[in-house]
Amino acid sequence: MLDQQNTDVFVITKPWSLGRRIAVASVVFLGIGLVVYGAAGSNTEGRLSAAGSTLVNPILQRVSTAYQGYLAADRVDVARQEGTSNDWTAGATALDYDPVGSVGGLVRLADPNVTFAATEVPVPAEQLTADGLVQFPLINGAVVVMANIETGTQPLVLDAEVLTDIFNGQITTWTDPAILALNPAATLPDLPIAVRHRSDGSGTTWTFTGYLARSADWTAGQAASLTWPAGEGAQGNRGVIEAVQATPGAIGYAELGQATRSGLAVLQLVNAAGETVAANPNSIRAALAGGTWTSADGIVAQPAGATGDWPMTATVFIVMRNTGSDRALGFFRYFYAEAPRVADALGYVALSSDVVTDIEAYWTAAFKPQS
Repeated sequence: MLDQQNTDVFVITKPWSLGRRIAVASVVFLGIGLVVYGAAGSNTEGRLSAAGSTLVNPILQRVSTAYQGYLAADRVDVARQEGTSNDWTAGATALDYDPVGSVGGLVRLADPNVTFAATEVPVPAEQLTADGLVQFPLINGAVVVMANIETGTQPLVLDAEVLTDIFNGQITTWTDPAILALNPAATLPDLPIAVRHRSDGSGTTWTFTGYLARSADWTAGQAASLTWPAGEGAQGNRGVIEAVQATPGAIGYAELGQATRSGLAVLQLVNAAGETVAANPNSIRAALAGGTWTSADGIVAQPAGATGDWPMTATVFIVMRNTGSDRALGFFRYFYAEAPRVADALGYVALSSDVVTDIEAYWTAAFKPQS
């Protein structure tokens, strides 16, 4: 069922199997009076303005920097929108992206100066139609659990039940018998567990709680925002990482690449097939194997239980007004071309060329002609 939280959005509270990871979304715009504006939002300096997911921020910034260099090398006159490029002359010089979280990005889309929002929580098809919006996938990524503890050479393993009990505040020390049972060869510190979670409306939280919802003890369901039963909150993936780094024994969750680069211990998880898996591009691809893309439901993950799949896999969606933006679509064309070269190293998985072709064909039908 749907339950309204204090964030002025709806969140799913019925526990769902991750076989329906990309399902009817939780975000519905309430009280923000979203208006369909006649012209796409971009600032007067020609830079695209956008907001949303903190999970996608690292690769968005990397591609934006490359795009700016591409345009400069291609001698594009941004002010006059003229240049020698045959494909991307409509592009802006770069991207002003505010990583305020998936929910915050969707709220910001009410501002005509914001061209698009990025979110791991897809907007339901009926809401897209009602608000004159278009949605399509951009990139795939992953959420991981990290901890500020020494695990030696033995990776620490948790399953949905134990992780749920930790975030419910029922398991409070690293030497709890339930953790030791999953890690018989590990030497664990005798430290209290300090839970750290997102305080903002977050697609990372949506993905993380989807895994917790596999446990019958997790009663909050899959949600982008919730009242947490234990721990302290922080803003954004970066904020959670810093909060975990600041407290020995702390545990939290964040995007794969940022967590890996933080120096914290990144934990392995037990997936629905009962396998112990590590997060990497191959296990993300395994979770997406057999997935298809349609304009209604985005990238659909294979049902939970796929061999070798990472159980906290996420797809980042772009949400825009259906009036379109040539500058934004130019940037996305460049993104799709550049992503396969940089995605794996940053902890993401690029969309396949077939899916990109389908998305670009969808744009022709979905966006209204610009006058």
